[in-house]
Amino acid sequence: MFTQPRVLIVDDDLNTRVTIEAMLALENYELHFAENGVRALSMAPGIQPDLILLDVMMPGMNGFEVCKNFRSMPGLAEIPIVLVTALDDRESRMAGMKAGADDFVTKPFDNHELRMRIQNMIRLNRYKQRALYNSIELKFYETFVEEPNGFRDQNTTQVNAISNIRDYVEAEEALLVLFDSENTDLATKKILGKGPAWRSESSFLVKSSKLCNSLAQNITMLDYGLSLIGEMDPALDNNFTSPVRNVLLAPLIVNNNFLGAMFFINPLFDLKKDDRRSRFLQLMVKGMANATFALEHTRQLTISKAALEASQWEILNSRNTLRTFFDNIPNCIYVIDRSYTIQIINSRRSDRVGKTPQELVGMKCYEGLYGNSAPCALCRVADAFDGMPAVRNLREWGPKETFIHWEITTIPIRENSDVVNRAIVFDEDITEKWILEAGLIQSEKMATIGQLAANVAHEINNPLAAIIANAQLLQLDLADADEDIKEALKLIETAGVRAAKIVGDLLKSARKEKRDEFEYIPLNETITDALAIVNFEIRNREITINLDLSEGMPNITAHQNQLKGVWINLIMNALGAIEDAKGVISISTRYENNEYRVVISDNGKGIDPENQEHIFEPFFTTKDASKGTGLGLSVSLQVIKEHHGTIDFETRPGKGTRFIITLPDIQHNENY
Repeated sequence: MFTQPRVLIVDDDLNTRVTIEAMLALENYELHFAENGVRALSMAPGIQPDLILLDVMMPGMNGFEVCKNFRSMPGLAEIPIVLVTALDDRESRMAGMKAGADDFVTKPFDNHELRMRIQNMIRLNRYKQRALYNSIELKFYETFVEEPNGFRDQNTTQVNAISNIRDYVEAEEALLVLFDSENTDLATKKILGKGPAWRSESSFLVKSSKLCNSLAQNITMLDYGLSLIGEMDPALDNNFTSPVRNVLLAPLIVNNNFLGAMFFINPLFDLKKDDRRSRFLQLMVKGMANATFALEHTRQLTISKAALEASQWEILNSRNTLRTFFDNIPNCIYVIDRSYTIQIINSRRSDRVGKTPQELVGMKCYEGLYGNSAPCALCRVADAFDGMPAVRNLREWGPKETFIHWEITTIPIRENSDVVNRAIVFDEDITEKWILEAGLIQSEKMATIGQLAANVAHEINNPLAAIIANAQLLQLDLADADEDIKEALKLIETAGVRAAKIVGDLLKSARKEKRDEFEYIPLNETITDALAIVNFEIRNREITINLDLSEGMPNITAHQNQLKGVWINLIMNALGAIEDAKGVISISTRYENNEYRVVISDNGKGIDPENQEHIFEPFFTTKDASKGTGLGLSVSLQVIKEHHGTIDFETRPGKGTRFIITLPDIQHNENY
């Protein structure tokens, strides 16, 4: 049954409002009054009137403007509006119709005429509403009468049902919460879009939701502003188009078991004022609960059927498949046919892509396992179908430059007729083996360096001693020579002393420096000293050096000669990479967060991609045999590590290379 009709009377004149109230006093109307358009627009959403009696000639916002505003408001656009006007000309009536008015009453109005027009408009509106509700009820019936053809049709039934209920209660939005039948701690939340389709889907913990933990047996209306459910309940923590004022909560119950609940946001339907619609709403909710139960039951049957079919297939094809499994069993296993469709896969392989084996069976291997739209470029499955086992390696990169090295073996499965229609693929993690082999190679190279260092020290120390001694004697003999000669002799002595120190350091390359060999030195000074040593090469090449050395940095605790050696290696590499006459080498230093940062960059030819992972390996070089030994960056890396620092690089082939060295301030860092 319909409730008492509600009429909103909008007129700025008090006498008119009193007159209309007196005329309608004998009718069974619930009257509401507004003295202007703004007041009427703010009152109407809360009243939800069955008819609006609107004066045209009002100060501020006139009746035409108010009418237009009502026609643009969701939930109020279809309410009948009767304009009350003293204007009886055709132009005024056309303006009212254009604004969206349904009828007109001319002042002064006849008592009987006014009451009859209001009665007729309300009756027509009630008929219109009843037709709308009947249409929705019919749609809801049709949703369950149509015979479903499978799981997807059942899901469509569920979507259509909640969409119809949303329209029936005139809610702004709707969402469905379903409790997980296998994990009772979890619930799935589905948000209904504007049409009959899910807009989004997510999961949350049931115990974190006060709404889900306090479900009642019956349909209830919650005032969201006054309830104790809180602002961050996971069942309602979505960004809705409008603020949540109230929520219609409909539990889904079958055989006294809660399957979940439906939430309808800001419904206009009032449970207490329309008994017929309330009873039918209960039937709709019950139908939705049964549909949900049927959907879950169908899903379980589908899974059981797939498992049964898989078991049947395993029984029929076990002989050849199991023989191959036992003969070649590694960590990850899956079987594919000639169309690259996965027929069997173990959980070890499916876990790598975050899916279950059931989800992957039936998918193309290159789609489900690698995310490609076509077979992988280096795939060797075709060789297996030709009857030949094949092996390839794959490096799978993870975060922070970590990787897993896989050895992928593909073996044909021969049927009784010796025809190969399937292949079994084994993925074995050989990362540890690969690292051990690489470490062994590195150890052998470092042992070679030790032997070489001993020979170098023996052969070079004596000539160096002669060079240093003669340089010192020449300085004494040429004490009166010009400054250029004295500077050149001093450079010879300094370079000789440094070379002798380097020879000694080669013998110590297998152990860390002792702390008492470290000095408290200015970092910038080691860079300028290194530039002085290679100054001849720089001037000979006409290379531009851009220095950006930060002033006021604290001294660093470091091995002075070793740091100089690092800077010289990097500068000489930069010189070797520059082929253009307009070469530029930039060096900058900074001190931030108890760390020293040195950046040495050039505009040379850069490092080719295939060489980038090898540049710190001993004896690796791209230079001619007469121009480099391949030890510079390897030794530099070891020196920086002994200083507890890091050395990284950025390169763009054809554009240049940038080395970034970070060293800790040991004096101000208690970790060292």
